[in-house]
Amino acid sequence: MPSWEFLGKEKIRVLIAYKQSLGFKDADLRVQRQKEWKKKAIAAYESGPEGNVAWLHSMVPEPWRKLPNPYPTTDAGLKRGHKIFQSFCIGCHGPVGDGMGPAQPFLYPPPLNFTILKGRGVSGGILYYQIMNGITGTAMPYFKRELESEKIWDVGNYVAVYFIGQSDAGMPPKGIPAAYETAGKGK
Repeated sequence: MPSWEFLGKEKIRVLIAYKQSLGFKDADLRVQRQKEWKKKAIAAYESGPEGNVAWLHSMVPEPWRKLPNPYPTTDAGLKRGHKIFQSFCIGCHGPVGDGMGPAQPFLYPPPLNFTILKGRGVSGGILYYQIMNGITGTAMPYFKRELESEKIWDVGNYVAVYFIGQSDAGMPPKGIPAAYETAGKGK
């Protein structure tokens, strides 16, 4: 995309108004939505760690909150997760997961400090869902186009093991009986 500074602010404003008059206002709607969610994200962050974590968890659908990481913790998986974290996450979350990466001074609310998640009910499913879909209103982008499913689980497990200090990797799903059958079916 070329720079349009040569037009000057007034001509750029007129050009934008013209483009919008053609009915292409989707970007405006996305920006408006992002601003609304940013207010919510800031309020959650400013409410302190408990409120922030509760808000972050509330953004994840209930089935995902209970879902453990289906892949067991292995050296290979943790190495993959580490490499992915270094490639995509370290710039915001920092090398020790404390949210103090080089981008931190430019982001508000700041990147999540993963260490505050210990003992606050984070599951592999929560990490997966938020890595996959991002967190609207924050600088956390989605990675569903950049990373395959297993790689998202790997980076989530890396974060869980090294920064949160607890992982549910390889555990059976909670709340779903292994012999689940609906009533009257299976006859």
